[in-house]
Amino acid sequence: MTIAPDAYMFDYQTGVKTKLVPMSDGQDTYAPAVVSFGPLAPAEYDYIDLAYTGANLTTVLYKINGASGTTVATLTLAYDGSNNLISVTRS
Repeated sequence: MTIAPDAYMFDYQTGVKTKLVPMSDGQDTYAPAVVSFGPLAPAEYDYIDLAYTGANLTTVLYKINGASGTTVATLTLAYDGSNNLISVTRS
């Protein structure tokens, strides 16, 4: 079986479309591409503080114990010169 290099697998139950990549066995076999990363939002928070630069959201603070509480995670959003979001970093 030959699969186009831009082939995808669509799971109708979950609605997830996954890119298929060639396996290294030298045959026409493909497997779903796997990307793994941790969650952007922490497991526990009760307040979100947003900061903007112009119209762009640049920082998201997740806190416990309200607005003056402890920050448990920070998202920093970066944009290119055309104001397109190019990265999100959690710290």
